[in-house]
Amino acid sequence: MLKNKNPLPDDPDTLAAIPQVRVPMSLTLISIITVMVVLSLGLLTALMSWLVTQDVRSTAENNNRSINQKNAALVESLLETLRGDVQVFLYTTENLLAETAPEAAPSLQAALSSGLSHETIRRNIETSFFQQRKDIAAIFLTQRGAEQDAVPTGYTAFINQRFLDLHALDLPSISRFMAIQDGSMIRAQSGQVVLQQGGPAFSVPLLGMFFPLNEEAGTRVATVLFSPENLIDTFGSSANISFMINHEGTILIHTDQDLMREYKNLQTYAFIRYILSRSPYRIRDTYPPYVDEQNRPYIAAFQPLRIGRTFSNATVITIIQEDVVFEGIRRTTWRNIYLSGAVLFLAILFIYFFSKTISRPLQLLSLAAFKIEAGQYDLKLQVRSRDETGVLTSSFISMGQALENFERFTNKAIVAMARKGKLTLGGTTKIGTVCFAFIRDFSEMAEQFDAHETVAFVNAYLKRMVPCITKTRGEVDKFLTQGGVIIMALWGTLESAGPEQDALNSIKAVLMMRASLRVLNHERQQQGKPIIKMGCGINTGELVAGQIGSNDRMEYTVIGDTVNFAARVEGPNDAFDTDILITEDTWNRVGNYLITEEMPGFAVKGKEKPVRVFAVVNMKGGAEAEQEDQALISLLQELVPADMSIALPCVGPKGPATLAEVRERWIP
Repeated sequence: MLKNKNPLPDDPDTLAAIPQVRVPMSLTLISIITVMVVLSLGLLTALMSWLVTQDVRSTAENNNRSINQKNAALVESLLETLRGDVQVFLYTTENLLAETAPEAAPSLQAALSSGLSHETIRRNIETSFFQQRKDIAAIFLTQRGAEQDAVPTGYTAFINQRFLDLHALDLPSISRFMAIQDGSMIRAQSGQVVLQQGGPAFSVPLLGMFFPLNEEAGTRVATVLFSPENLIDTFGSSANISFMINHEGTILIHTDQDLMREYKNLQTYAFIRYILSRSPYRIRDTYPPYVDEQNRPYIAAFQPLRIGRTFSNATVITIIQEDVVFEGIRRTTWRNIYLSGAVLFLAILFIYFFSKTISRPLQLLSLAAFKIEAGQYDLKLQVRSRDETGVLTSSFISMGQALENFERFTNKAIVAMARKGKLTLGGTTKIGTVCFAFIRDFSEMAEQFDAHETVAFVNAYLKRMVPCITKTRGEVDKFLTQGGVIIMALWGTLESAGPEQDALNSIKAVLMMRASLRVLNHERQQQGKPIIKMGCGINTGELVAGQIGSNDRMEYTVIGDTVNFAARVEGPNDAFDTDILITEDTWNRVGNYLITEEMPGFAVKGKEKPVRVFAVVNMKGGAEAEQEDQALISLLQELVPADMSIALPCVGPKGPATLAEVRERWIP
C-alpha cells in the first residue's frame, strides 16, 4: 500500500489555521493498543503470578510444617531426657535418704558398705549428676499441702553451685522465682508438665520445668531450672524461624535471646491468641494470618509439646516471612512487567509512526476543508495512496474544483454566508453604498462585432473592472444587460466597515476602474480596436438587503429608493461629459476626502426638487490621503502592467486635479 507523503505546510499562518482536534488519532490508537497490551499481558502476568504463588505457598507451608514438627520432636526428646534424668536423680537420692540401702542399686550398696555416710554419698551423687548435666542450675522437690487444692509448701533443693558461680546467679534470685510459681506447681500436681520463663529474675536465660514426680497426678512436684541453650541450638538459624511459648503467650525459647530476657509476651497477635484458645488435641492446617509489628505477613505452623503421655503447656511455632518465600516470584513478576513495558513501548512506537501515515493525510484534508470553508479552492493536494485516504483526497480535489467553478456564477460573499448557514429568507435594513457602472455607447459598439467577439469584449472589460470592486471590499451584486452592460456593486451590505468608509471604498473602486480602463483602452488602441467609455453612478443611503425567492431558489440583492436613485445618477454622465457622478448623500459623507465639482441639478422621477450631483475628480492630498493612495496604488499594481507608464489616480502631478483635466486625459 502506497503512503500519502503530502507534507504539511510550513507557513506558520497556515499551520495556525489548521483546526485543532481534541483527541489526535495517534493518541487514540496508542490508547487502544496500550489498553490491549496492558490488559492482555497484565492479566497473563497476574494469572501466572497467582498460580505460581499458590503453588509456592503450598510448598512453603508444607516445608514450614515439616520443620515445625521436626523441631517440636527434638524439643520433646530433649525435655523428656531432662525429665527422666531428674527423676532418676531424685529417686536415687530419695532412696538414700530413706535408708533403703538393701533395696538400692548395687553401686549404692557398695558405697554404703564402704563405710561412707549417707550425706557423703548423697553429695557425691549430686556432684556426679551436675557434672553430667551442666545445663541444670537447680532441682526442687516440692510437697503438696494437706488440702487437695492447697498451694504446695516446703521443698528439697539441689543447687548446682558451679552453674550459679559461672553465670553469676545467687540463691535469693532463685528463691524469688520459686515464690511466684504457685500456679505452675498446681498445674503440675494435676499431671501436666509446665514450662516457665525465668525472665528478668535472672541475668541469663533460664527455663523452669514443673512436672509430677510420677506421670500420674500426685502430691510431689519436681522443678528443674535449666539453661535452654541446647533447645535454642535445636531451632538453629534459617529463613524459617522457630520459637516456643507457654500457655500465657510468653516466649520460652527464641533464637533472639533478647526477647527471652525481656519476658516478651505475644498475646497481642491474633495468631498467638488462636493457639492459646485451641485444645492441643484439635489442630487444623489453616490458621489466622500472622503479622509482626511492621505488619509483615508470615506463613506459620505450630505444634503443642507432648512430654511423656501428657501435653505440656508449651507450643513450638515455626514462621517464615512471606516476602522471603515470594521473593523469587516478585523478581520474576517484575521481569515480566519490564518485558511487557518493552513490548508496549515498541508497540507504541510502531503505532505512532503508523498513525502518521493516516493522520498526516487527514490533517491535509482537514486543512483543505478549512480552506474550502474560507473560500479557498486551490487545495494543492496530491493523491499518493490507493487506500481510503487517497480516494478521499481525490474527492476533495474534485469538490474544490466544482466549488471554484460554482463560485464564479455567484457572489463569493454570498457563497461564504451559505457555507456558514447564515442565509435565510428575508431582508435587513442597512446603510449601504450602491454603484452602477455602465459601458457608454455599448449598442453602437456591439453592432461592429459578432456574438463571439461581443462576449470576448465584455469579458475583457469585466476582467478589469470586477477586481477593482472586490479589492475594495465591495461585492458585485449582478451584471445587467438591458440596453448595455451594467455592473451593480454594493458596499456595506454584507460586511460593513462603517457607512462613511464603505462610501469612500466605493470611490476608490471607481477611481481604480478609471485607471484600469485607461490601461485597457491603451491596449485596445495598439490593437486597433475601439476604446471603451464608462459611466458610474454612486448613491449612499438606507436600503433593504437580504434573500428573496424560495427555499429552492434564493438570490441575495438590495432594494429601495437608494438603489433606484443610484441607477438614475449614472445616466447624466453623457450630458455632463463625466465618468463618475455621486449623489449629495454620498458627498455629504466623503466629500471632505475628495476633489469634486458640483454639476447642475436635474430632475429625477419621484423627487420633488432637482437633485444635486457631484463629479469626482480625485482624492484630496495630505498625509492620510497619501497613505490611502499608496494602498490604492498597491491594489492597482496587480491590474496595471509594470512596463506601462500610465498615470494612476493618486495625489500629485500624476493624478487629475480638475474636472477639465479629467475630461482631457482620463475620459476618452
